[in-house]
Amino acid sequence: MPEPVNSTSTAPVLVAGGGPAGLATAAELAFHGIPSIVVEPRAAVSHTRPRAKTTSPRTMELFRRWGIAGAIRNAAPLKPGWCRRVVFCTTLNGERITEFDDAFGMRAAPSDLFAEGGQQVPQPIVEEVLRAHLQSTGLVELRLQERVTGLTESSDSVTCEITRDDESTYQITVEYVAGCDGAKGVSRDAIGSTLVGVSSPRSNLNTVFRAPGLRPAIGEAIQYWVIGPEVKATMGPLDGKGLWWAGLGGIDATCTERRVVELLAALTGQPADETGIELLATDPWVPRMLIADRYASARVFLVGESAHVNPPFGGHGFNTCVGDAVNIGWKLAAVLRGWAGRELLSTYQAERRDVAQQTIDSATRNLEASGPDIARTAERIQETKYEEFNSLGLVLGYSYHGSPVVVTTNEAPPFTVVSYTPSTVPGSRLPHAWLEPGHALYDDLGRGFTLIHPRVADPGAIARFQSEAERLGIPLTVIPAPAAWAREPFLLVRPDQHIAWRGRQLDASVLLRVVGRLEHADATASAPAE
Repeated sequence: MPEPVNSTSTAPVLVAGGGPAGLATAAELAFHGIPSIVVEPRAAVSHTRPRAKTTSPRTMELFRRWGIAGAIRNAAPLKPGWCRRVVFCTTLNGERITEFDDAFGMRAAPSDLFAEGGQQVPQPIVEEVLRAHLQSTGLVELRLQERVTGLTESSDSVTCEITRDDESTYQITVEYVAGCDGAKGVSRDAIGSTLVGVSSPRSNLNTVFRAPGLRPAIGEAIQYWVIGPEVKATMGPLDGKGLWWAGLGGIDATCTERRVVELLAALTGQPADETGIELLATDPWVPRMLIADRYASARVFLVGESAHVNPPFGGHGFNTCVGDAVNIGWKLAAVLRGWAGRELLSTYQAERRDVAQQTIDSATRNLEASGPDIARTAERIQETKYEEFNSLGLVLGYSYHGSPVVVTTNEAPPFTVVSYTPSTVPGSRLPHAWLEPGHALYDDLGRGFTLIHPRVADPGAIARFQSEAERLGIPLTVIPAPAAWAREPFLLVRPDQHIAWRGRQLDASVLLRVVGRLEHADATASAPAE
């Protein structure tokens, strides 16, 4: 049945776009019990169109929150223990120049730094798992073969124009819109935002191809950087059964399919008839380093590539989209539930834009080290490309220190792109800890705020803090600190696993501040002396 020409939705949030950013936003809303409508043009997910392949440890931790980390790993053709190596070579059958092991935070064994290791998995598989998860919640309506073509915002709602595949249209009115419709969608224009930055003049061509006879003589790897032939390329297996991807540098859409097959054969170092190369898809692209000058209006929020676009070098684009989704998702849920102030929503840009800029800056450095003049010696490659494959600081160490809803101290959290140092400085991601094999501290956090208290703490003070949270309607879970954290003070942890406040003595006045009810909070509140 077609939707009425005008209707008011029973779901308070419409998600414009059902790619990774949109699906993740709907998943975060559902995690907090908030219904949403996802409008997505694609009826099905294409497995031949080249897309992201690297899911970071942080994204896997967020998937663990939603209960789907296991489903992602089970669906991934390449398991974590298979290979974590990136190899630089002349061809796949030629000389190995150098390699990077334990790339992208991928681990088969448990880590002391994160609750979930990274996972090599094609983006289409992630999207399919997310679609199935959303349907299982009973809170998300997927409207496929439809697209958002217009947004009109008022003081208390947003009216969305939806166009179906047959070009018929209807309107629907909701309280909020998550604009997850990419760099070419309508959401950014609707709020008067502009992407600023630069684009590379060099074209590239991503491909997906089948080569059942391809067996690299230099051994297995998740990525091969081939720098011997006339065309430089990055390539790797998608399923371990003959399905491959490759990114050809300096090649544009004018390249014929026959020529692409010839180039792929040159990269493998084997004749095409030996490997059985069958080209399945091509996708021309130009590296772009862009960020929106404005992330949100009062009721429309840009999430993912509608807000930022960066080159794929380092594998951070898709993962940054999921981080955006979790940040705005829990905040929308808190406001809709009535326990957070509207000011909380205004912190989305303050918190996420800097993270996106850090990501773009890192990807740009990686891009500059990946051009036609890429280093050819092992020593120089290790020097110029190390950051691309070892970036746990960027993945785990980004912080919301300085946010209006984080009670910050004078101490800044440690940060470097390549290395991660666990920190409890407010704004930081709560350090991971194993409580027992397979049981992480994260697993005990509540869906609202969580107070982690020292094992020797005044029960009366904790009870008073809980009572004040209950009076304010703020959901609060209280748990003891891990036994190894004997010297840690009280930690107040947000729904997104970032620390909102730290102190030696409980101070219930911080509760109003961290949920954005700033009109009632002491604007000068700071953490008690430690």
